[in-house]
Amino acid sequence: MKKLVVFMSVLLACFFTTGCDFLFDEAHGYRGPIVVTIKTEDGSVPEFPFLIESGYSESCGHSSCGIEFGYKYFKAAYANEPITFPRERLDLLQPNAYASIEFTVTHPNYHQGGFPRGFAPTDADDPIYVTFTVKPFAEQMNKVAGWATGYKQDMQKFAPDSREFKKADIRYRQARFNLGQMIARHITVIKTFYLPHFSKRMQQRVIEKYQPIFKAWYYGVPETDCWDMVDCRKQILKPRKAEYEGL
Repeated sequence: MKKLVVFMSVLLACFFTTGCDFLFDEAHGYRGPIVVTIKTEDGSVPEFPFLIESGYSESCGHSSCGIEFGYKYFKAAYANEPITFPRERLDLLQPNAYASIEFTVTHPNYHQGGFPRGFAPTDADDPIYVTFTVKPFAEQMNKVAGWATGYKQDMQKFAPDSREFKKADIRYRQARFNLGQMIARHITVIKTFYLPHFSKRMQQRVIEKYQPIFKAWYYGVPETDCWDMVDCRKQILKPRKAEYEGL
């Protein structure tokens, strides 16, 4: 009874003062501010900014459900320059639970990356600092191309009519297909997702710089519009059928 009287006294005092924010703030779903810094794996500072998209989703097991419920922001920031995402009250199933917020980082010269993080409740004056490191897109291309090269080398170890040869052959063509799909997807993402967030002048600058680079990437992997074994065998040495639409 004595504890209840003390609590009620403190609660009443809060209505006439400004010193009791902690009773209503920290434990009721607030997250942020979140200060995000983008670093590049190769240490370079690109000419154009990164587009950072945030989104909160309810937690399902060890990861998010993939359905966004809030904290939807788009911000642009240059490499090594912190950008602040605001403090916001999230409508959580459990107010004090960690909130899964994913940041998607997009840039013409870098592989698009998703960076999920769990955030606990914080005081209003306690910013959360996170740093995300992105990989150059050309490096990711080389990685996938390397998988194909490895399967091509495996084929040389076996007789052409052997099961092992056929398995390596299928994996080689699938890796090359995946490489082409990755390039085409990257171009589409920059065209439809990245560019619309910037001014017409900025868009034109990006297009002028990356149009020839993307075109070289696109035609550098010709056998990428096939998906099954028969079509890939026919097309693997032919030029790409689909024309480069560009940015």
